[in-house]
Amino acid sequence: MAILPLIVVGLIVAVILIFVAIPTVLAIVRAGRRRSRDRAATELQAEARVVDKRSQVTGSGTAADQRYYVTFQFATGGRLELEVSPSESGMLVVGDEGHLDWRGTRYLGFAREILR
Repeated sequence: MAILPLIVVGLIVAVILIFVAIPTVLAIVRAGRRRSRDRAATELQAEARVVDKRSQVTGSGTAADQRYYVTFQFATGGRLELEVSPSESGMLVVGDEGHLDWRGTRYLGFAREILR
């Protein structure tokens, strides 16, 4: 009879490990790898145009998280989507042309052509 509660506790611990701890550790490892790649990448600069903006909401209620993304198009036709801060997202307008600075997947800045 004493074995049944131990089995139940073992199953609960296994479920917690599978559904909580492992995904959390994997997310931390992925974020660390991304940061490491971004630090190792060279800073790039190019003339670009803002062609799209979007936001993504994850979670709900008080645990909601909103991220902002801007898509830039280069003269060659290539495109690059970068995550930007909420204030940068508010300042950038589709159609803006200027000088884009980025490193890896990290947005560093955008200087509009009209302000130069």
